[in-house]
Amino acid sequence: MWRVVIADDEGVILQGLKKLIDWKSLEVELVGEARDGQRLKEVIEETKPDIVIADIMMPHMTGLEVIRWYYETHSHAKFIFISGYEEFSYAKEALKNGAVDYLLKPVGRKELEEAVGKAIEKLEEQNTIEIFREEDDEVHRLFREINDGQEFENEELYQLFANENIEFAGHFFVGICVGIRPDRAAELVEDSFERFNLLRFSVYNQIAQKLRGMAFVLRKDDCALHIMGVFPCGEEETFADKYLIPVIESVEAQMNIELSVGVGMLSTDAMQLKNAYKTAKFAFELYYFEEKPFIDVRDIHREYTVSFDDYANSVETAFRALITHDPDYLEKINQIMNNIEAIHYGNRNAAQARVLYFTGDIATKLFQYNLLNGDFYAMQDQLQHQVENQKTFRALRNCIEEHYKAIWDILEKNGKAKDKIMIEEVKDYIREHYAEDLSIRELAEVACVSQNYFSALFKKETGQNYKAYLTSIRMEEAIKLLIQTDAKTYEIGEKVGYNNVRRFVDAFKQIYSMSPMEYRKTFRED
Repeated sequence: MWRVVIADDEGVILQGLKKLIDWKSLEVELVGEARDGQRLKEVIEETKPDIVIADIMMPHMTGLEVIRWYYETHSHAKFIFISGYEEFSYAKEALKNGAVDYLLKPVGRKELEEAVGKAIEKLEEQNTIEIFREEDDEVHRLFREINDGQEFENEELYQLFANENIEFAGHFFVGICVGIRPDRAAELVEDSFERFNLLRFSVYNQIAQKLRGMAFVLRKDDCALHIMGVFPCGEEETFADKYLIPVIESVEAQMNIELSVGVGMLSTDAMQLKNAYKTAKFAFELYYFEEKPFIDVRDIHREYTVSFDDYANSVETAFRALITHDPDYLEKINQIMNNIEAIHYGNRNAAQARVLYFTGDIATKLFQYNLLNGDFYAMQDQLQHQVENQKTFRALRNCIEEHYKAIWDILEKNGKAKDKIMIEEVKDYIREHYAEDLSIRELAEVACVSQNYFSALFKKETGQNYKAYLTSIRMEEAIKLLIQTDAKTYEIGEKVGYNNVRRFVDAFKQIYSMSPMEYRKTFRED
């Protein structure tokens, strides 16, 4: 059974969450609850849950503060946040800190079940209920205790290694992860899952045998073989070429398979073995972004220069490109993907979640603009399945390009994007700023098009040029002031955008064939 803790500062909601779904049917056990962030922290320490479902805004510590605290020293549990706040910043921060999902109150049964299901899938993928699943001998018990953070004195630890015939003096340890390349694995699974499993275990066994004496197996899971290599000091720069790569190439040739390898940090300090293991796993998972068969974490040097503001701006730019039918819209979409890759490099789940968030955000806006019909929900459901099944970020990028090509075709078919939406926005802008000295340049900038294009488009959509439309709006406002107030002619002219009273009177006469004062006398009832 999966262990779940729930937290909300409102008792009614807390009780409601308990009864909302059939927890047992999901093989889930409720093991604790809390009414504030500080208590949630204590409950997590006491119960060691697999899943935490928490309100994002609680007394003493917020949900975001709790997740940040947790991931500083732990890595196992998956977090689902619930909130009454729909602001993008909350969801953004939750995803950034590793949350599996972000649900808005009131939470529905289906969405909670789906969120819990998603968390369980992530737990099964990483398979971290036990850090090491090999037989419970002394070597694996020892490494499990190190990985769980148990403290040892260095001398005590070296003695334990010596008792197990592990030579530490004069050697360095290095974490290594090896697995069938994800894109190749997907092909094999589709052909025959049973045959894939047999091949996978054969590959694992071959590698373990060929590295016997140089490394020992810590764990085997669905994705990779996790091993700890032990090599002589002085061979830090050559051990891969000398020992590891020949074994990998031999197994690839023998089994007719393509493998990927992740190498973690090297360590001569026994207390750093946990870091060696985790960095190897990180390097292995970088295949999703790098598509390199061999990745040494020491070779990863990236500068993080992209901010979440850059990401948000790129989403807005892409949306604008779609509704204005900018032929370079795919460049804008690719810029979003570039920003996501930069922000979430090394975290496949976060990158996928971010992609689903921005595609959903754009689809919702297009729906609100009446540019997509209700079918967009089905499109998003289909896209989610596709996103989660892409084995590399490059494949994900291609998937998103195809998605927006389909969106583009729908917008083309509807024929509304560039014309009506843009001009309606400009007309709204004119209504709000009619009293200002509006120029065609300013209005073209509002529409994000050239002045010539804007002028032609405005005339096509409204039947008049922008000056005539602006004048009509000003005159409508002038009539309201003439009828409803006792303001003088020059005062009314200034309020509707005319600094020169003569120009105002001439414009008024041209439309209504009488002066403003004559209009007031004729139509106002005193």
